[in-house]
Amino acid sequence: MTVNNSTCDVPPEAAYVHVPFCLSKCHYCDFNSYAGMQAIFDDYANALMTEIKRTGSEFDTTQSRPLDSVYFGGGTPTVLSADILGTILATIDETLHLSPDAEITIEANPGTVDEYKLVELQQRKFNRLSLGIQSFDDEFLAKIGRVHTADQAITAYHLARQAGFKNVGLDLIFALPGQTLEHWSRTLDTAIQLSPEHVSLYELSIEEGTRFADLCAQGRLELPDEDTQLAMYELAISKITSAGYEHYEVSNFARPGFRSRHNQVYWRNDPYYAFGAGATSYVHCVRARRVGSPAEYIQAIYLGSDGIEFSERLTGRALVAETIIQGLRMLDGIRLSKISQKYFTDIASEFAVVIQRLQERGLVELVGDCLRVTHNGLLLLNDVAQEFIS
Repeated sequence: MTVNNSTCDVPPEAAYVHVPFCLSKCHYCDFNSYAGMQAIFDDYANALMTEIKRTGSEFDTTQSRPLDSVYFGGGTPTVLSADILGTILATIDETLHLSPDAEITIEANPGTVDEYKLVELQQRKFNRLSLGIQSFDDEFLAKIGRVHTADQAITAYHLARQAGFKNVGLDLIFALPGQTLEHWSRTLDTAIQLSPEHVSLYELSIEEGTRFADLCAQGRLELPDEDTQLAMYELAISKITSAGYEHYEVSNFARPGFRSRHNQVYWRNDPYYAFGAGATSYVHCVRARRVGSPAEYIQAIYLGSDGIEFSERLTGRALVAETIIQGLRMLDGIRLSKISQKYFTDIASEFAVVIQRLQERGLVELVGDCLRVTHNGLLLLNDVAQEFIS
């Protein structure tokens, strides 16, 4: 497939900042995160700002568009002080420039924020809060290794409102050990009653190297069966959409006007900067991952390196297929003509056989120029993706 890669020259309008620190490691977590590293917080923040400034010097920011979205993820970014977080954000603004109405998201766990820190974050231009609730049931919070209680989670939510956050998202996990449909239903009801602007759902997966993986290997982890897992997902869709939320992506729901701007950058396969240990950027069609160890990352940056341990350039069919696959995560679907114009190639013809095969299986539908997954396709999204990359 011949693809015009001029689209790769488009400058990013989004940036991701990774803070790989937590108070403790949750039993299911395989993210690049570490507990007990308070001694290197300042060195890490300084390395981050050095990387940001260096990136700014490598690009002609006078020709770039201001950033529309910045996302601080982790780990738990709010283990750092509001002052440090605000200084990092100010460095991004000074170096890469923020648009006046940029969406500035920070992830937080209930045990790492209080009314003072939330007010300080607001004052430092953070305007979207993503709270890692996971469950509103103390039994399951303890089982998965969370350090907060359900009451603390609810308190953190209300404190965020009092601090002035008008855009708050809640993250929830289902299919937890021993969890029933009734347990999950109660967590969903509590989340809906709080009325956040955004809800993200994640099905528990057992990842290598986690405490849960060890317990699973020992036969000591009682997980819901596949039918129950599916019923939990279906129940969530029903309850959350009935409460007035848009189900706009496989795992994400939003009040009208509150879809996550940052995540949509990923799903459109648009470029974005990324800073920090283990962070993966996507600039000029090159995906580049930084070294994961915070200490090694700090050392690399201080020695003048970019800290990148792996990179690959997406071209041709792989580039287009990834754009399609990511786009199909959104329930609005993708416009084939728009992607064709983006890459100067006929997408409908190039993938005609794949699209027809998926239509025959009832996994996608093509309405005019719009290709989108069906409900069954939503449940079998990995199958859909595999068709485009095989």
